[in-house]
Amino acid sequence: MILTLETPAATAAMARAFARAAAAADVLPAVLMNGQLGAGKTTFVRALVELLPGSENAEVGSPSFNLVNLYPTMPPVAHFDLYRTAGQGFSADLEEVLESGAFCLVEWAEFLPEASRPESFVTMDWDVKDDARTVRFTASDDQARLFLERVLGGGA
Repeated sequence: MILTLETPAATAAMARAFARAAAAADVLPAVLMNGQLGAGKTTFVRALVELLPGSENAEVGSPSFNLVNLYPTMPPVAHFDLYRTAGQGFSADLEEVLESGAFCLVEWAEFLPEASRPESFVTMDWDVKDDARTVRFTASDDQARLFLERVLGGGA
């Protein structure tokens, strides 16, 4: 599935669909995002987090210097940014974070070693052309596919 986001409002609408799906899900797949600087990944995460209960206590920014920011939302969000890890052999056990109930959102997922990928994840490949963003979605398994159906079928 591919979506074209022509405006920041379209990105916010997609974030709303993700927030609704996350609130309704029993188990959350990780969301692995790839795309160049300025593609809209952090904007999407910010909009999604702001829509979740508890967001009044969350200040969303790029966690480039921390590698991960944890937001006290419902569900809790673990926001990874792996930009600075390129070629450095970063390893993370996302399964452990997912088992804690956190919704894992990973920017620069192309730098996440294959061995560190969780079993269930949604991939979002972001591309920029002129002022529009194109997002290509793929699902790793049935659980992630069901989550994506909830997102994309819910008015993204």
